[in-house]
Amino acid sequence: MSTATSTRLAYVNYQVDRPEGLQIQVDPNGETGRRIEPEHDRRGVRLHDLRVVPTDFVTQGLVLVETPSLAVDVRDPETRDRQHTPAIETLLKQQLGASDVHVFDHTLRGFEGERVPAQHVHVDYSSDAGSQRLRDVLPPAQAEQWLRGHYGIVNVWQPVEHSVERDPLAFVDVSTVQPDDWVDIDILYPDRRGQIQGLVHNPAHRWYFASRMRPNEAILFNAFDSAGKPPVAHTAAELLNTAPEAPTRTSLETRVLVRYAD
Repeated sequence: MSTATSTRLAYVNYQVDRPEGLQIQVDPNGETGRRIEPEHDRRGVRLHDLRVVPTDFVTQGLVLVETPSLAVDVRDPETRDRQHTPAIETLLKQQLGASDVHVFDHTLRGFEGERVPAQHVHVDYSSDAGSQRLRDVLPPAQAEQWLRGHYGIVNVWQPVEHSVERDPLAFVDVSTVQPDDWVDIDILYPDRRGQIQGLVHNPAHRWYFASRMRPNEAILFNAFDSAGKPPVAHTAAELLNTAPEAPTRTSLETRVLVRYAD
């Protein structure tokens, strides 16, 4: 396939490192969907299509999969609990060889009253925040058991209701990221404080996306790994030459604690 059809040009927002540090406020003062973010560094990048250049979870922490079992009414909490969560558990056990799976968070984006797509290059956890999230989610005895073995946090991202024509989720190839590219970002939620990491611009970064993703597809990507697998930096990307009538991207991101078999 030619370069013209296997890649798309897009803009992404990198971080700007500051001596005083970086901070994001999510839903401040009870305003759901609002974010107060630091200044960003907007850059043009070339996105390589995962349909043409496939990746795998073992080496790159990133894989596109067909997931018809996840194409349910995820906006309904009862349906999510009854159908979606068991399907996620089965999927990750099959795809990743996980021995235990614990779904702990769902984030809908793009719908009225829900959060907007995150428009900055980031990963959801710093090295310390990943283990703390496990302690926050699991009962103490279970958390201590998991902490003695190999565990991680995996994000499952999927479109909802229609295919993605604008603002697709884009991902940085972990092999192109250097240690000095990372910056810590404090993130303030209404009920807790956390820390994520962002990337400053590096022209060596290689970018991926999946063109026109459908609700029966999902991308699995590594958010945290206790054995040191690099997290996959990601962001909503502003595609060039998007049709003005293209619908707003609606999606669900499910965060999952995963315990790997010994």
